[in-house]
This record gives sequence, structure tokens and C-alpha cells, in this order.
Amino acid sequence: MNISTLFSRANFMPNHTPVFKRGNIPSNISTLVGGLSTEPHTGTHQLIQGPNIHLRMKGENCIYSGGRFSDSATFQNIYAEYTSDSTAEDPVVRISGTAESGKFDFICHIRDIDPSNASYAELSALYGYLCHSGAYQTKFGSQAIGVLPCGMECGDILQKQDFIRGLNNFAASSTQSNFGPKFGPAIYAHAKELLELYQGFAQNK
Repeated sequence: MNISTLFSRANFMPNHTPVFKRGNIPSNISTLVGGLSTEPHTGTHQLIQGPNIHLRMKGENCIYSGGRFSDSATFQNIYAEYTSDSTAEDPVVRISGTAESGKFDFICHIRDIDPSNASYAELSALYGYLCHSGAYQTKFGSQAIGVLPCGMECGDILQKQDFIRGLNNFAASSTQSNFGPKFGPAIYAHAKELLELYQGFAQNK
């Protein structure tokens, strides 16, 4: 059983499976898969954890639960859930988890998130909100689901960066290589779709 199949069966994030960086998954994959387990957490939450992976199962108010490997192969996790004072007019989320730089736990107003100056943790909460509210449904099926397109790096998930520029550059890279595109056309199309999604949110919030 490969790691993708395992997470799919675990169903820790229905319809919003996080994209893992394939090249940074530890080489002893059989040991990693064998060591994965689910354990009870608090309330309706559970954990998926193993030698290098720790994820919370989605609770009632959760809009995003997922993770990414950092450039140094450190697994980083994010959990975003509505707070008790969140409203449709002013959605508010609590974002917590572990980044390469350490643990984090903070409150964020969704409409304050700026995709051109946000952390990946904040962008994940925004992505989860847009999916949860029905404002976004990808045209490319389960293979293209993710906060960022497959192959686009994010580094430390607490580091602020310009994802609008990053997505634009990523999409444009499909025609800038002397050796042909690095990824398939569906991945670049998904990048353009996400670019339009985040640009639209920034313009209309």
C-alpha cells in the first residue's frame, strides 16, 4: 500500500486531500506506512500519526486539515476551524499546527487574508473556507485538489509570501523551459484556476 492510498482510506480530509511533496517523503516508506496509526484525540477529533506525520481528523467546525513537507523533509501540519463568534458576514477561524519553525496557534479573520502577502497556513484556511462555503469547486477532479498545484513549493508554512505572483510564475513556467514543461498540462491549468480563485477573492473581499 502506498502513502497516497493510505491517506485516502483514512479519509482525514474529505474532498480536500492535501498535496504532499513526493520527492521529500522518507525513503523507508514501508517502515513509515507500517508505523502509521489513528488515535483518539479530544471530542470528535482523532489523530493520524507516524514516525514523521501527525494530522488531526476533521472536527465539526473544521474547514481544513492537512499538511506539507518542508524543503528539509520536515512534515508540517495545519488545522483550521471556525471560532464560536464566526459569522457568515465575518468568518473567523482558529489556525493551529506545527511549522518547520515551530508550533503555532492564532485567530484569523478570513476577509483579512491577502493572498499576495500570506503564510501557507493562512492560505490553507482561505482555501478551506472557499471550498466549505461552495465558492470554489475545481474543474479538474480529485487529482488537482490542493491549496497549491502539485509541484509548487511553499517552504515554511508560517513564512509570508506572495502567492499571487508565485502562482502566476508557476503557470507561466509551462512555456519557459527549453526542455519542455516540467509538469503535465492539467497541473498548469489547475495553477491558473487557483490564481483566478485567489485573485477574485482579493478583489471582492
